Amino acid sequence: MKLQGKIKINDIRKAEIFISSYYNLLRCVPGIEDIEENRFVAKSRIGFLTIETDGEVKSFNKGDNWSETVIEILGAGVKATVRSLVRIQNHELIYDVDYEVDVQIPALKNFVEKHVSQLTKQILECTAQAVS
Repeated sequence: MKLQGKIKINDIRKAEIFISSYYNLLRCVPGIEDIEENRFVAKSRIGFLTIETDGEVKSFNKGDNWSETVIEILGAGVKATVRSLVRIQNHELIYDVDYEVDVQIPALKNFVEKHVSQLTKQILECTAQAVS
């Protein structure tokens, strides 16, 4: 699944500093409870269930006005891989997010994909607030 879009930014330097560290991105993950180097623990609410997930930043690359991150999230019967590319151009933060979800119980796949999509949007909203 893909999410693409643009966020207006006022302070380009502030945005460059924000996207230069994956730690800033992790601080925007809803339910985050612990971050240690490139690993984190988060609790997510999916419907009436609360699940604890372990995550890891698998790769992080950056340039002067862009960054690319791959994060893997593991939970009870769920594995998600989120790839994001963000770049700054003409007072806009342009994002391209691609995520894959593997679920052991096929009937839950659509439900979990929708939840991952919502979490991704929340991370983008947090990012927009941080760079504005």
